[in-house]
Amino acid sequence: MVINKKSLTDQVYTMLKEKILSRDVELGEQLNTREIAEEHGISLMPVRDALRRLANEDLVENKPRVGFFVKNFSEAEVNDILEVRKMHELYCLENYFNNIDREVIADLKDKFENGHKKYFTSYDLKLHKEIILAADNDYLIDSYLKMINHYTMLFSYLNYKRSETSRQEHIDLIDCILNGEQEKATEILYRHLDRVQIAEDAEIRKRA
Repeated sequence: MVINKKSLTDQVYTMLKEKILSRDVELGEQLNTREIAEEHGISLMPVRDALRRLANEDLVENKPRVGFFVKNFSEAEVNDILEVRKMHELYCLENYFNNIDREVIADLKDKFENGHKKYFTSYDLKLHKEIILAADNDYLIDSYLKMINHYTMLFSYLNYKRSETSRQEHIDLIDCILNGEQEKATEILYRHLDRVQIAEDAEIRKRA
């Protein structure tokens, strides 16, 4: 990414956030302030300011006298994040089911069935966010969208085999939404989120 000389902190923040969420840098990896500054020909201050912003979003850890590191997650933290995610999504599906944008959902079904597997993560996040966006509650939506940054990082742990299994779960969920089968949709979503949590826990333990 080419850094111009306007709003340096914003540009560095955006660049680093994209790298973190796309996993160009690994969980727990150190972000060397001096190396980042030298790579882009800028001073240390905007890099530090950007990293502090990311630390405030809990995407980066600032370890005193050591440096900045990409946020890593314990098994307990993973479970907490996924529990909150489940609470948001099930609540919205149960209370705002009729507000879900069917046109967007139908388009996503086509993508799950015919889209390239490398875009699976974006389709997955889009579907789950559409359930949240149906809510008539700006605070609920905002809190979910902030939390989903962490989930985006965690989701990259899941392997292709898991994604193939998830693909049919998402298609089944979409079919229930399109057919107005709220109770069945809720059951599918609950089972799906439970499976995601089991898969995440297993992957965290494997990598520990």
